[in-house]
Amino acid sequence: MAVPYRITIRVSEDLVKKLQDIVNRGKYDTISDAIREAINDFIKKNEENPVSDVDVKLPGKIYSILEEEVKSGNAVSVEDLIRFILREYAKSKTKN
Repeated sequence: MAVPYRITIRVSEDLVKKLQDIVNRGKYDTISDAIREAINDFIKKNEENPVSDVDVKLPGKIYSILEEEVKSGNAVSVEDLIRFILREYAKSKTKN
């Protein structure tokens, strides 16, 4: 990925080692990739109207029902369907 700007920062040797350990585990290709993601997360968190990711654990039966809705063409994906359901729920709560 070509990026048009370069930012130079100084960090401790310990921090570089920790970043390299994360890269070595395979989640990121380079330390720069890890730092770019951290910067994106920081910006999202500090935006005027931030959007937050939420981890949702669903019982298997409910997940199966959502999968059936996707298979029948009522949604593009389970994740998309969950977003829709949460958005509609939030709208209904803010109307009151």
